[in-house]
Order: sequence, then C-alpha cells, then structure tokens
Amino acid sequence: MSNAIQFLESMGRNPSATHMSAFEYATTVAALDIEGAQKDALLERDESVLSNLLGGRDDMRCMIMAAE
Repeated sequence: MSNAIQFLESMGRNPSATHMSAFEYATTVAALDIEGAQKDALLERDESVLSNLLGGRDDMRCMIMAAE
C-alpha cells in the first residue's frame, strides 16, 4: 500500500485529524515519504489528481442486484 493511501487511511481512523489546523496538516504531509506530485495533490486536497497519480479509477459504481 502506498504511503499516501496509508496516510489517508490513518486520517480516516483518527477523529482528531479532522481538527488539524492547516499548518499541522501541511507539516504532516511534508513529513510523508512520498513523491512531490502526491504531496502537492494532498496539500491541494485534490482527490482527482491524487487518484490519477495512484492509478485509481476515473469512475466507480456500486450496484446491488436483488435476488429473486
């Protein structure tokens, strides 16, 4: 798993992460061992660019087919 994804996962698990100041968030992202473009996308909070950098899908759907 990439360090960027691990970072996002840890943010999701940690409720206090939602209360980080912009400075704390930027400092945390700067300390990550990831390539510059990924850091930039995280700092800009640009999920589209980050997804492309990590090889994510452009579009994803979830469908539920009810059994007969």
